[in-house]
Amino acid sequence: MRAGVESDDIYVALVADLARTGMPTTIMGVALAGVGLFVALALGHTILFAAVASGVLASACRLALVLRQMRRLEGGPLAPREAGLWERGHVLTIFAVASSVGTLVGTVFAQPRMDLQMLATGLLFGYCSGVVTHLFGRPVMAASALLLAALPAIASAAWFGDMPHGILAAMFGLFLFGAVQAVFSAHRTAIRQIRLRLDMARLARSDVLTGLANRLGLREAFGRLSRTDGDSVAIHCFDLDRFKPVNDRYGHAAGDALLQELGARLRLLVEAPVLAARTGGDEFVVLQPGVRHAEEAESLARRIVHALSAPYHLGGETVSVGLSLGFACAPSRAANLDDLVRRADAASYAVKRRGGGVAAGGPSPGASWAGVRAAGADPGAAAC
Repeated sequence: MRAGVESDDIYVALVADLARTGMPTTIMGVALAGVGLFVALALGHTILFAAVASGVLASACRLALVLRQMRRLEGGPLAPREAGLWERGHVLTIFAVASSVGTLVGTVFAQPRMDLQMLATGLLFGYCSGVVTHLFGRPVMAASALLLAALPAIASAAWFGDMPHGILAAMFGLFLFGAVQAVFSAHRTAIRQIRLRLDMARLARSDVLTGLANRLGLREAFGRLSRTDGDSVAIHCFDLDRFKPVNDRYGHAAGDALLQELGARLRLLVEAPVLAARTGGDEFVVLQPGVRHAEEAESLARRIVHALSAPYHLGGETVSVGLSLGFACAPSRAANLDDLVRRADAASYAVKRRGGGVAAGGPSPGASWAGVRAAGADPGAAAC
Protein backbone atom coordinates (compact mmCIF):
# COMPACT_ATOMS: atom_id res chain seq x y z
CA MET A 1 0.00 0.00 0.00
CA ARG A 2 2.91 2.29 -0.73
CA ALA A 3 2.11 5.58 -2.45
CA GLY A 4 4.06 6.35 -5.61
CA VAL A 5 5.25 9.72 -4.28
CA GLU A 6 7.04 8.13 -1.32
CA SER A 7 10.81 7.69 -1.50
CA ASP A 8 12.39 4.90 0.54
CA ASP A 9 13.32 7.30 3.36
CA ILE A 10 9.82 8.78 3.53
CA TYR A 11 8.15 5.37 3.36
CA VAL A 12 10.29 4.04 6.20
CA ALA A 13 9.55 7.13 8.32
CA LEU A 14 5.79 6.84 7.78
CA VAL A 15 5.73 3.14 8.62
CA ALA A 16 7.82 3.86 11.73
CA ASP A 17 5.09 6.28 12.86
CA LEU A 18 2.70 3.32 13.15
CA ALA A 19 4.68 2.27 16.22
CA ARG A 20 3.39 5.39 18.00
CA THR A 21 -0.25 4.26 17.98
CA GLY A 22 -0.21 2.12 21.12
CA MET A 23 -2.45 4.38 23.21
CA PRO A 24 -5.22 4.92 20.61
CA THR A 25 -5.15 1.18 19.87
CA THR A 26 -5.67 0.44 23.56
CA ILE A 27 -8.46 3.00 23.89
CA MET A 28 -10.27 1.65 20.85
CA GLY A 29 -9.95 -1.93 22.06
CA VAL A 30 -11.46 -1.03 25.44
CA ALA A 31 -14.29 1.00 23.85
CA LEU A 32 -15.08 -1.78 21.37
CA ALA A 33 -15.13 -4.37 24.14
CA GLY A 34 -17.43 -2.31 26.38
CA VAL A 35 -19.91 -1.07 23.77
CA GLY A 36 -19.81 -4.30 21.80
CA LEU A 37 -20.50 -6.51 24.80
CA PHE A 38 -23.39 -4.30 25.94
CA VAL A 39 -24.98 -4.28 22.47
CA ALA A 40 -24.46 -8.00 21.94
CA LEU A 41 -26.10 -8.79 25.28
CA ALA A 42 -28.96 -6.37 24.58
CA LEU A 43 -29.72 -7.84 21.15
CA GLY A 44 -28.68 -11.41 21.87
CA HIS A 45 -27.08 -11.83 18.43
CA THR A 46 -24.42 -14.53 18.28
CA ILE A 47 -22.78 -12.87 15.29
CA LEU A 48 -22.22 -9.73 17.36
CA PHE A 49 -20.40 -11.68 20.07
CA ALA A 50 -18.13 -13.17 17.39
CA ALA A 51 -17.55 -9.78 15.73
CA VAL A 52 -16.73 -8.07 19.02
CA ALA A 53 -14.44 -10.89 20.12
CA SER A 54 -12.54 -10.80 16.82
CA GLY A 55 -12.19 -7.02 17.04
CA VAL A 56 -10.90 -7.08 20.60
CA LEU A 57 -8.47 -9.88 19.72
CA ALA A 58 -7.25 -7.91 16.70
CA SER A 59 -6.75 -4.83 18.91
CA ALA A 60 -4.67 -6.90 21.32
CA CYS A 61 -2.61 -8.31 18.44
CA ARG A 62 -2.05 -4.83 17.05
CA LEU A 63 -0.95 -3.54 20.45
CA ALA A 64 1.56 -6.40 20.66
CA LEU A 65 2.71 -5.55 17.13
CA VAL A 66 3.17 -1.89 18.08
CA LEU A 67 5.23 -2.80 21.15
CA ARG A 68 7.44 -5.15 19.13
CA GLN A 69 7.97 -2.49 16.47
CA MET A 70 8.92 0.06 19.13
CA ARG A 71 11.58 -2.30 20.47
CA ARG A 72 12.82 -2.96 16.95
CA LEU A 73 13.14 0.77 16.21
CA GLU A 74 15.36 1.20 19.26
CA GLY A 75 17.97 -0.75 17.27
CA GLY A 76 17.95 1.65 14.33
CA PRO A 77 15.82 2.57 11.31
CA LEU A 78 14.00 -0.02 9.23
CA ALA A 79 15.05 -1.10 5.78
CA PRO A 80 12.35 -0.56 3.11
CA ARG A 81 11.68 -4.30 2.70
CA GLU A 82 11.43 -4.76 6.46
CA ALA A 83 9.12 -1.75 6.69
CA GLY A 84 6.84 -3.49 4.20
CA LEU A 85 6.57 -6.52 6.48
CA TRP A 86 5.64 -4.37 9.47
CA GLU A 87 3.07 -2.51 7.38
CA ARG A 88 1.39 -5.74 6.32
CA GLY A 89 1.03 -6.73 9.96
CA HIS A 90 -0.67 -3.41 10.70
CA VAL A 91 -2.94 -3.79 7.68
CA LEU A 92 -4.23 -7.18 8.82
CA THR A 93 -5.00 -6.08 12.37
CA ILE A 94 -6.47 -2.71 11.39
CA PHE A 95 -8.77 -4.25 8.81
CA ALA A 96 -9.91 -6.83 11.38
CA VAL A 97 -10.81 -4.08 13.87
CA ALA A 98 -12.53 -1.99 11.18
CA SER A 99 -14.59 -4.99 10.05
CA SER A 100 -15.61 -5.64 13.65
CA VAL A 101 -16.73 -2.03 14.11
CA GLY A 102 -18.58 -2.10 10.78
CA THR A 103 -20.41 -5.31 11.65
CA LEU A 104 -21.42 -3.97 15.06
CA VAL A 105 -22.70 -0.55 13.95
CA GLY A 106 -24.30 -1.94 10.79
CA THR A 107 -26.30 -4.42 12.86
CA VAL A 108 -27.33 -1.79 15.40
CA PHE A 109 -28.65 0.65 12.77
CA ALA A 110 -30.85 -2.09 11.39
CA GLN A 111 -32.59 -2.30 14.81
CA PRO A 112 -35.23 0.13 16.18
CA ARG A 113 -33.23 0.81 19.34
CA MET A 114 -32.34 4.48 19.59
CA ASP A 115 -30.27 3.93 22.74
CA LEU A 116 -28.08 1.37 20.99
CA GLN A 117 -27.84 3.54 17.87
CA MET A 118 -26.56 6.37 20.06
CA LEU A 119 -23.79 4.12 21.41
CA ALA A 120 -22.98 2.87 17.91
CA THR A 121 -22.73 6.44 16.61
CA GLY A 122 -20.26 7.35 19.35
CA LEU A 123 -18.18 4.24 18.68
CA LEU A 124 -18.14 4.85 14.93
CA PHE A 125 -17.14 8.50 15.19
CA GLY A 126 -14.50 7.70 17.81
CA TYR A 127 -12.99 5.01 15.63
CA CYS A 128 -13.02 7.09 12.45
CA SER A 129 -11.51 10.12 14.16
CA GLY A 130 -8.71 7.91 15.49
CA VAL A 131 -8.03 6.53 12.01
CA VAL A 132 -7.82 10.01 10.49
CA THR A 133 -5.63 11.32 13.31
CA HIS A 134 -3.18 8.45 13.66
CA LEU A 135 -3.16 6.46 10.41
CA PHE A 136 -3.02 9.19 7.74
CA GLY A 137 0.59 8.23 7.05
CA ARG A 138 -0.72 5.15 5.25
CA PRO A 139 -3.61 6.74 3.34
CA VAL A 140 -4.86 3.72 1.40
CA MET A 141 -4.93 1.63 4.55
CA ALA A 142 -6.68 4.40 6.49
CA ALA A 143 -9.26 5.06 3.77
CA SER A 144 -10.00 1.34 3.49
CA ALA A 145 -10.48 1.09 7.27
CA LEU A 146 -12.87 4.06 7.18
CA LEU A 147 -14.93 2.43 4.45
CA LEU A 148 -15.05 -0.93 6.24
CA ALA A 149 -16.25 0.73 9.44
CA ALA A 150 -18.70 3.32 8.06
CA LEU A 151 -20.34 1.82 4.97
CA PRO A 152 -22.39 -0.80 6.90
CA ALA A 153 -23.82 1.94 9.13
CA ILE A 154 -24.67 4.10 6.11
CA ALA A 155 -26.37 1.20 4.35
CA SER A 156 -28.38 0.16 7.42
CA ALA A 157 -29.47 3.72 8.23
CA ALA A 158 -30.54 4.32 4.63
CA TRP A 159 -32.41 1.00 4.58
CA PHE A 160 -34.28 1.84 7.81
CA GLY A 161 -36.82 3.73 5.74
CA ASP A 162 -37.73 6.88 7.64
CA MET A 163 -36.61 10.44 6.98
CA PRO A 164 -34.40 10.93 10.10
CA HIS A 165 -32.41 7.78 9.31
CA GLY A 166 -32.14 8.85 5.67
CA ILE A 167 -30.71 12.18 6.77
CA LEU A 168 -28.39 10.35 9.17
CA ALA A 169 -27.16 8.10 6.35
CA ALA A 170 -26.48 11.17 4.20
CA MET A 171 -24.59 12.82 7.06
CA PHE A 172 -22.52 9.69 7.61
CA GLY A 173 -21.71 9.65 3.89
CA LEU A 174 -20.63 13.29 3.88
CA PHE A 175 -18.50 12.82 6.99
CA LEU A 176 -16.95 9.71 5.46
CA PHE A 177 -16.05 11.62 2.30
CA GLY A 178 -14.54 14.41 4.41
CA ALA A 179 -12.58 11.92 6.50
CA VAL A 180 -11.09 10.22 3.43
CA GLN A 181 -10.19 13.61 1.94
CA ALA A 182 -8.59 14.65 5.24
CA VAL A 183 -6.49 11.47 5.29
CA PHE A 184 -4.98 12.11 1.86
CA SER A 185 -4.49 15.81 2.59
CA ALA A 186 -2.70 15.03 5.86
CA HIS A 187 -0.57 12.44 4.04
CA ARG A 188 0.59 15.02 1.50
CA THR A 189 1.43 17.44 4.30
CA ALA A 190 3.32 14.72 6.17
CA ILE A 191 5.38 13.91 3.08
CA ARG A 192 6.37 17.56 2.69
CA GLN A 193 7.32 17.82 6.35
CA ILE A 194 9.31 14.57 6.37
CA ARG A 195 11.07 15.50 3.13
CA LEU A 196 12.03 18.85 4.65
CA ARG A 197 13.21 17.16 7.84
CA LEU A 198 15.29 14.63 5.89
CA ASP A 199 16.76 17.37 3.72
CA MET A 200 17.70 19.39 6.79
CA ALA A 201 19.25 16.31 8.39
CA ARG A 202 21.27 15.61 5.24
CA LEU A 203 22.43 19.22 5.08
CA ALA A 204 23.48 19.10 8.72
CA ARG A 205 25.62 16.04 7.99
CA SER A 206 26.94 16.96 4.55
CA ASP A 207 29.49 19.35 3.12
CA VAL A 208 27.64 21.63 0.72
CA LEU A 209 30.57 22.19 -1.65
CA THR A 210 31.71 18.60 -2.22
CA GLY A 211 28.63 16.58 -1.32
CA LEU A 212 30.72 14.49 1.08
CA ALA A 213 29.96 14.01 4.76
CA ASN A 214 31.07 16.67 7.22
CA ARG A 215 32.44 16.26 10.75
CA LEU A 216 29.00 15.50 12.20
CA GLY A 217 28.25 12.96 9.48
CA LEU A 218 31.62 11.30 10.04
CA ARG A 219 31.14 11.09 13.79
CA GLU A 220 27.62 9.67 13.48
CA ALA A 221 28.74 7.11 10.89
CA PHE A 222 31.55 6.02 13.22
CA GLY A 223 29.06 5.69 16.08
CA ARG A 224 26.87 3.39 13.98
CA LEU A 225 29.68 0.96 13.17
CA SER A 226 29.15 -2.67 14.11
CA ARG A 227 31.74 -3.82 16.62
CA THR A 228 32.68 -7.27 15.35
CA ASP A 229 35.50 -9.36 16.79
CA GLY A 230 38.32 -9.81 14.30
CA ASP A 231 37.48 -6.65 12.36
CA SER A 232 39.39 -3.40 12.44
CA VAL A 233 38.44 0.11 11.40
CA ALA A 234 40.81 2.38 9.49
CA ILE A 235 40.83 6.16 9.33
CA HIS A 236 42.58 7.91 6.43
CA CYS A 237 43.44 11.60 6.85
CA PHE A 238 44.85 13.71 4.04
CA ASP A 239 45.13 17.23 2.80
CA LEU A 240 46.17 18.62 -0.56
CA ASP A 241 49.69 19.66 -1.46
CA ARG A 242 50.03 22.72 -3.70
CA PHE A 243 46.37 23.66 -3.25
CA LYS A 244 47.07 27.21 -2.07
CA PRO A 245 48.93 28.12 -5.30
CA VAL A 246 45.84 27.04 -7.27
CA ASN A 247 43.73 29.49 -5.27
CA ASP A 248 46.33 32.23 -5.58
CA ARG A 249 46.83 31.82 -9.32
CA TYR A 250 43.36 30.94 -10.60
CA GLY A 251 41.11 32.34 -7.87
CA HIS A 252 38.89 30.84 -5.22
CA ALA A 253 36.26 29.83 -7.77
CA ALA A 254 38.81 27.55 -9.40
CA GLY A 255 39.77 26.19 -5.99
CA ASP A 256 36.12 25.42 -5.25
CA ALA A 257 35.76 23.72 -8.64
CA LEU A 258 38.80 21.57 -7.87
CA LEU A 259 37.34 20.56 -4.51
CA GLN A 260 34.03 19.69 -6.17
CA GLU A 261 35.78 17.49 -8.71
CA LEU A 262 37.82 15.89 -5.96
CA GLY A 263 34.62 15.13 -4.04
CA ALA A 264 33.11 13.54 -7.15
CA ARG A 265 36.18 11.34 -7.59
CA LEU A 266 36.04 10.27 -3.95
CA ARG A 267 32.36 9.35 -4.22
CA LEU A 268 33.15 7.15 -7.22
CA LEU A 269 36.11 5.59 -5.46
CA VAL A 270 34.50 4.55 -2.17
CA GLU A 271 31.38 2.48 -1.64
CA ALA A 272 29.31 1.98 1.50
CA PRO A 273 30.13 1.28 4.24
CA VAL A 274 33.29 3.29 3.47
CA LEU A 275 32.57 6.99 4.05
CA ALA A 276 34.44 10.06 2.81
CA ALA A 277 34.19 13.37 4.67
CA ARG A 278 35.52 16.88 4.22
CA THR A 279 36.56 18.19 7.62
CA GLY A 280 38.23 21.48 6.69
CA GLY A 281 39.27 23.66 3.77
CA ASP A 282 41.37 21.06 1.94
CA GLU A 283 41.31 18.42 4.69
CA PHE A 284 39.55 15.10 4.23
CA VAL A 285 38.93 11.95 6.24
CA VAL A 286 37.91 8.53 4.93
CA LEU A 287 36.33 6.01 7.30
CA GLN A 288 36.99 2.38 6.31
CA PRO A 289 35.25 -0.22 8.51
CA GLY A 290 35.49 -4.00 8.26
CA VAL A 291 39.26 -4.12 7.69
CA ARG A 292 40.60 -7.66 8.06
CA HIS A 293 44.20 -7.09 7.01
CA ALA A 294 46.50 -4.08 7.04
CA GLU A 295 46.96 -4.44 3.30
CA GLU A 296 43.30 -3.51 2.77
CA ALA A 297 43.81 -0.12 4.43
CA GLU A 298 47.06 0.49 2.57
CA SER A 299 45.45 -0.51 -0.74
CA LEU A 300 42.62 1.98 -0.29
CA ALA A 301 45.10 4.68 0.74
CA ARG A 302 47.13 4.20 -2.43
CA ARG A 303 44.00 4.16 -4.61
CA ILE A 304 42.91 7.46 -3.06
CA VAL A 305 46.28 9.06 -3.72
CA HIS A 306 46.37 7.74 -7.29
CA ALA A 307 42.82 8.88 -8.13
CA LEU A 308 43.04 12.32 -6.57
CA SER A 309 46.53 13.15 -7.81
CA ALA A 310 45.46 12.91 -11.45
CA PRO A 311 45.30 16.30 -13.24
CA TYR A 312 42.20 18.47 -12.89
CA HIS A 313 40.77 20.41 -15.84
CA LEU A 314 39.42 23.76 -14.64
CA GLY A 315 38.04 26.17 -17.20
CA GLY A 316 40.57 25.33 -19.86
CA GLU A 317 43.45 25.08 -17.41
CA THR A 318 45.01 21.82 -16.25
CA VAL A 319 46.26 21.78 -12.68
CA SER A 320 47.69 19.08 -10.45
CA VAL A 321 47.81 18.75 -6.70
CA GLY A 322 49.48 16.21 -4.49
CA LEU A 323 48.28 14.33 -1.42
CA SER A 324 49.81 13.65 1.94
CA LEU A 325 47.78 10.77 3.38
CA GLY A 326 48.16 9.08 6.72
CA PHE A 327 46.06 6.18 7.94
CA ALA A 328 45.64 4.41 11.26
CA CYS A 329 43.79 1.27 12.33
CA ALA A 330 42.34 -0.15 15.51
CA PRO A 331 40.20 -3.17 16.43
CA SER A 332 36.54 -2.29 15.91
CA ARG A 333 35.54 -3.02 19.51
CA ALA A 334 38.21 -0.73 20.95
CA ALA A 335 38.33 1.93 18.23
CA ASN A 336 38.12 5.58 19.22
CA LEU A 337 37.53 8.11 16.47
CA ASP A 338 39.51 10.95 18.03
CA ASP A 339 42.50 8.70 18.67
CA LEU A 340 42.43 7.29 15.13
CA VAL A 341 42.18 10.76 13.59
CA ARG A 342 45.04 12.01 15.76
CA ARG A 343 47.30 9.12 14.72
CA ALA A 344 46.37 9.33 11.04
CA ASP A 345 46.79 13.10 11.06
CA ALA A 346 50.25 12.77 12.61
CA ALA A 347 51.19 10.30 9.89
CA SER A 348 49.88 12.70 7.25
CA TYR A 349 52.03 15.57 8.54
CA ALA A 350 55.04 13.29 8.77
CA VAL A 351 54.76 12.14 5.17
CA LYS A 352 54.12 15.73 4.02
CA ARG A 353 57.54 16.66 5.38
CA ARG A 354 58.99 13.93 3.18
CA GLY A 355 57.33 15.33 0.07
CA GLY A 356 53.91 13.65 0.13
CA GLY A 357 52.59 10.15 -0.34
CA VAL A 358 51.17 7.57 2.07
CA ALA A 359 52.13 6.75 5.65
CA ALA A 360 50.77 4.49 8.37
CA GLY A 361 50.22 5.91 11.82
CA GLY A 362 51.56 4.24 14.93
CA PRO A 363 49.35 2.41 17.44
CA SER A 364 47.68 3.95 20.45
CA PRO A 365 49.87 4.99 23.39
CA GLY A 366 51.04 1.96 25.32
CA ALA A 367 51.14 -0.35 22.29
CA SER A 368 54.34 -2.12 21.33
CA TRP A 369 54.77 -0.32 18.02
CA ALA A 370 55.36 3.43 18.03
CA GLY A 371 56.17 6.21 15.67
CA VAL A 372 55.15 6.87 12.13
CA ARG A 373 56.44 4.82 9.24
CA ALA A 374 56.01 5.05 5.51
CA ALA A 375 53.36 2.63 4.27
CA GLY A 376 55.82 1.22 1.83
CA ALA A 377 57.90 0.12 4.82
CA ASP A 378 55.34 -2.56 5.71
CA PRO A 379 52.82 -1.06 8.11
CA GLY A 380 51.69 -4.64 8.68
CA ALA A 381 49.48 -5.92 11.41
CA ALA A 382 50.92 -3.42 13.85
CA ALA A 383 48.92 -0.71 12.11
CA CYS A 384 45.71 -2.71 11.93
